[in-house]
Amino acid sequence: MIDLTKIVNWKSIVEIIILWAVIYRIFLFLKGTKAVYLLRGIIVLVISLLTFQLLGLPVLTKILTYLFAFFLILVAIIFQPELREGLIRLGRRHIFHIEPQVEEMEQALREIVSSVGVLSRKKIGGLIAIKREIGLKKYIESGVILDAEVSSELIQNIFYPSAPLHDGGVVIEGTRVVAAACLFPLSDSLSIERVLGMRHRAAVGLSEATDSIIIVISEETGIISLAIEGQLTRRLSPNDLFTILKGQLTKTD
Repeated sequence: MIDLTKIVNWKSIVEIIILWAVIYRIFLFLKGTKAVYLLRGIIVLVISLLTFQLLGLPVLTKILTYLFAFFLILVAIIFQPELREGLIRLGRRHIFHIEPQVEEMEQALREIVSSVGVLSRKKIGGLIAIKREIGLKKYIESGVILDAEVSSELIQNIFYPSAPLHDGGVVIEGTRVVAAACLFPLSDSLSIERVLGMRHRAAVGLSEATDSIIIVISEETGIISLAIEGQLTRRLSPNDLFTILKGQLTKTD
């Protein structure tokens, strides 16, 4: 009889699975941020170090080892805010957090579109950014953290004219309203109509700086607009808006 326990080392398999899961979560956390380029640099250094060791180049190996240690210290100093945020997020939710399912995302989009329709009919201005890949950390930090489930009622209350958070934009990640009263960068594009105000310039500005999708409701006319990749599409109906958002945010592989 063949003893399978001698062929398969179950402890090694468990270790590989755990290591893969941790690396996968790190990639998800850094995906779409400037830190991902830093991670690529670390990977290049590690591969180079292993290559020098295999080729038997002691001088280059020693130099790269010192350089790698210095690089890690420099990373800890430069990216201290990002590391702190990562630890906070790790404490707030499970490390193996699952991304929203298509059905959950569609329901969140219905809530968003419902609120936009109400704001449009009442001619209440609004500015809503929906995160995709690129992180919005610095814009979130400029506002008030909410971390609440997306709902039409919540978004309407935020933009109600006398509400304390109605100025600025709302940031939504997945099915959560992350923050309100956030400051977005203003675009200086000459293609934006002069009749449009600060909300529209902020929407286009954020869409130029990130891959987010930004919804704007005009306070003067109630017109619904959508900014994607620096382009502003105006005069959308709630149905048109939902169709575009669903196509952009619920793509399956």
